[in-house]
Amino acid sequence: MIAYREAVADDLPAMADIFVAAWRAGYRGVVPDEVIDALDADTIATDLAVRLNDPRLKTVLAVDATGRPVGFVRYGDDADHAGEGYLAALYVHPAASGAGVGRGLLHRAIDAMPGVDVRLWVFEDNDRARALYERAGFRPEGARLTDPRWRTPQARYLRPGRSNTARISRLRGPARSPGS
Repeated sequence: MIAYREAVADDLPAMADIFVAAWRAGYRGVVPDEVIDALDADTIATDLAVRLNDPRLKTVLAVDATGRPVGFVRYGDDADHAGEGYLAALYVHPAASGAGVGRGLLHRAIDAMPGVDVRLWVFEDNDRARALYERAGFRPEGARLTDPRWRTPQARYLRPGRSNTARISRLRGPARSPGS
């Protein structure tokens, strides 16, 4: 059984462990090994602390039946697109992977930003994450970047707000079945 609660400063060491474990288990072959191997939980905890105090963003923790944190999501206002949402982070500990924790966290974030467009950045070669986001209605937006810290290309994804979904569907035309 997974429960959700807002993260607090005491959660930072567990969040850093989740981040590092998720990167080491999930990003080999996506991000250069030397970047992954250099990750340090104390440094990550310091970085997460700064973001935990950002008033534009909220961090929600997923905890297992024992109260142990197994994942987290950070979301809120998009600093680059006024009035729109931003999914800043989504990480699940590998021990909890495949149990729906990531999907649950993602939907908590989406549900907390109703009616607005939501953007996120994802590593281009992270097929598993891209599939998760696409199942939730996100689509590549065309923008790309390579953060010098991670040295890996990222793609920006957009999930239209509910008020924009019908408009975008009309622009794309009728849905087509594969092979048509």
